[in-house]
Amino acid sequence: MLSIFEKLFLFALDEEKGNILPFARKTLAYGLAGCVFAELTLLGKVRSNAKRRLELIDSASTGDEILDEVISEIQSSDKHHKLVFWISELSSRPKKLRDRIGERLVAKDQLYQEDRHFFWRSSSTEEPARMLPSKGEMKNPLRAMILSDGESDPHNLALLNVASACGLLNLIFTQDEFPIAQHCIHEKVIRAALENPAMQTIEEIEQAILGSLEDDLE
Repeated sequence: MLSIFEKLFLFALDEEKGNILPFARKTLAYGLAGCVFAELTLLGKVRSNAKRRLELIDSASTGDEILDEVISEIQSSDKHHKLVFWISELSSRPKKLRDRIGERLVAKDQLYQEDRHFFWRSSSTEEPARMLPSKGEMKNPLRAMILSDGESDPHNLALLNVASACGLLNLIFTQDEFPIAQHCIHEKVIRAALENPAMQTIEEIEQAILGSLEDDLE
């Protein structure tokens, strides 16, 4: 099973050139950072407390190297920081994070690597075709959830909310669909947050990404 941040990485990957799509490069780091914290939230590892500061609630290992390193960083911090601080911290090392995600997808046999470029296994001409989902097949449940008002899966909703915050919804939706998709995602997150405390933190991750992007542009 792919993590939220692995999926966002795959959507932003140019399948022919093996690198990140040019229009996604500037904001992808914030999106990947947001996805890491969304993953930790949905695993019950962190939450945003009453003072809107990120709080570690379970320090047990997840078995995921990237997630466990972030847990360790939060645990060793001398105080509780706001989510915008943590998003900025993790997104400040964009190439390292991208490379690590690419390398783990190679280890999962989803991608193969050539000269520091990452390519989908299914696009390889040197190997037999593998039963791997195409980018279009990965988009289908996300698009159905929004455009056909399908059931809201928390992981997919978190992914879409992060993609919206960092301006990367066009990786999944067409330009014509974009306004409707953005509105529907926002509404679904608000409704989900009324019933699921974890989604309240997901909502705050969106605001932290927007705040980090705004600080970066100033």
